[in-house]
Amino acid sequence: MTNREETVQNSEFKDTKTGLVVFGIIQIIFGGFCALMVPFMVFGIIASTVLDRSSAESMNVRMMIPAVIFYAILAVWFIWMGIGSIKARRWARALILISSWLWLIGGIGGFIFVLLFMPNMYDRMGENTQMPQAAVLIMKFVMIGFMTVFYIIIPAAFVLFYGRKNVKATCQFRDPQVRWTDKCPLPVLAVSFLFTTWASWMLLTGLYGWTIPFFGFVLSGIAGALVVLIAMLLYLYMAWGTYRLNMKAWWYSVLLTIAWSLSTVITFSRVSMLDFYEKMDFPEQQLELIKDCGMLQRSNMVLLSGFWLLVFMGYLLYVRRYFVSPIDKESASQQSPF
Repeated sequence: MTNREETVQNSEFKDTKTGLVVFGIIQIIFGGFCALMVPFMVFGIIASTVLDRSSAESMNVRMMIPAVIFYAILAVWFIWMGIGSIKARRWARALILISSWLWLIGGIGGFIFVLLFMPNMYDRMGENTQMPQAAVLIMKFVMIGFMTVFYIIIPAAFVLFYGRKNVKATCQFRDPQVRWTDKCPLPVLAVSFLFTTWASWMLLTGLYGWTIPFFGFVLSGIAGALVVLIAMLLYLYMAWGTYRLNMKAWWYSVLLTIAWSLSTVITFSRVSMLDFYEKMDFPEQQLELIKDCGMLQRSNMVLLSGFWLLVFMGYLLYVRRYFVSPIDKESASQQSPF
């Protein structure tokens, strides 16, 4: 037994290295599956384009590109985080914990939203395709089971494990070097993480003609690109500013969140989602599917936007306590519940 192992056994915390390795391997496996999805989707796009022009048109290659990018990013993320977990790195635990919390919260919200509208969606699908009622019922249960496992159970398991004090202590012991994730309270780091993600994904609007809702109008082309560019720069500034615990960045976060939510509510109070997707040049087949399922009515979008505004504003008010004077930044970091 090495001196390090003896120190761990004699200390006040329980070494969770084995658990970190197990959870790390699980994440690498997830990353492997995501990586496999990329060539499959690319091959599907190429095959449909070469073999069946009408199928390619209904698929709309531009609709598939975000999915390919998404799976590629997930593959890199899970493999990177899995390796970091196996090595018991502080930054890996911090990033896995905040991303798992976001995964869980978003998963619960998405799960509830789908449960409210899924019965109508599958019933209408069954009517349109003359599918037997038993098959429709099986599809409902399979979807509920899939979402329960991947949207709730798995992220909840990650949150429970990486949120344990013993896991934090193990990473601190095995990775004594102060990392960049240690310089910001994790609740605030989650906000910075969100802003960075939103800024990155706004680039994808370029695939759809820079179409974006803006205070009652649907902008596209040069006007849409200009709004997207300004929003991206603001999000990146707020990501950096919140990480630095800059009070001005917190205020900008509050104001931009309110403005963006109001813009969405006002726009979709006047414009239907079908009109918005038509502006994005969605394929006719997908527009019909959206219309049939009835999920994206104006009232639903307004309620959904209002709900997420309340949730995120509440969280911004919660993390307000960490935005203090530079002298107190170190003490604020120590107050993190994570």
